[in-house]
Amino acid sequence: MIRTTKSRFKMAMAVSATFAAAVLLAGCSTSSTPSAGSSSGADGDYTVAMVTPESTGEFYGAMYCGAQAAADDTGVILKIQGTPGTSVEEETQVLQSVLATDPDGLLLTVWDNNAFNETLAPYTESGKPLVMPDSFLSNDAYVQSIRTDSYQSSYDAAVQALTDFKITTGKVLVVTDAPGNAIQTARAEGFRDAIKEKSDLTMLEFSYVGGDSAKSSQAVSSALAANPDLSLVFSTNIGAGTGAANGIETSGVDGVTHIGYDTASAQVEELKAGGYDALIAQSPYKMGYEAMDLMSKLLKGETEASSITGDAKTVYSDWALVTAANVATADIAPFLYTTDCSAVS
Repeated sequence: MIRTTKSRFKMAMAVSATFAAAVLLAGCSTSSTPSAGSSSGADGDYTVAMVTPESTGEFYGAMYCGAQAAADDTGVILKIQGTPGTSVEEETQVLQSVLATDPDGLLLTVWDNNAFNETLAPYTESGKPLVMPDSFLSNDAYVQSIRTDSYQSSYDAAVQALTDFKITTGKVLVVTDAPGNAIQTARAEGFRDAIKEKSDLTMLEFSYVGGDSAKSSQAVSSALAANPDLSLVFSTNIGAGTGAANGIETSGVDGVTHIGYDTASAQVEELKAGGYDALIAQSPYKMGYEAMDLMSKLLKGETEASSITGDAKTVYSDWALVTAANVATADIAPFLYTTDCSAVS
């Protein structure tokens, strides 16, 4: 299943092969790499900062590739900084240091949709543009959010999984992040609602493990011990998925279907090995490209922030359900995450 969505912007297929892997070093700016701080056009005086969590991960690596490709295409300077994990504290420190440099525009991804409102207030109130790939703020103080429809993708994937894997009885466990993460919560709720509405399976309470693989492994192992009829596990992030796969394997229980979210290379290998039965893949390259492309238009006056209102403040990117049967196909290739910008299309 590949679900496409209409976007206000057209993703370029050209990729910057010069975007060095050094941008993935936690807390390091791309200003130290050949492509960072450079400009291919007369508008290169504009400097855009990009801040994300999990800066060494392949999802954000692919997003960086897309953002850098758009920066190269539009002649805007892009500087990327990130944090190794997802905690509010460490990203707040990085964000504050970036805001102190007074960038012309800011691309930002956060895990907690409430925690950064106050930190960002001076910046957003100044009138400078904030665009949020794979994220949004609870106070709507951004120009546009470009992300996967977390609820609908999880809902549809659950419905498809019920059919593909012929799951008709048993219980279902969702391992996810704390409620402060609105995107993770939407994934969990979308999957839960599909199970309740489209099957006779019994939903267990959500297990909040964050992105901690050890906690997820323990949660799944405990659920299997207490519920011998557990037939389906859904993990809403990479860490939770790694732990869930381990918990299922070490339990020695057969017949448990595991659906995960994202397609980092280790997850794809685990899918091929049977640790996952299916993975919901996003389009991080496209999110990064479209976010940077919009930012360029905003800075150059080609698009007015005030013109993006209502439903237009959110653009949903394509997603796909990846299985062992389709993982090697050409249609799925663009949905497999990589930090190698020369391999992204």
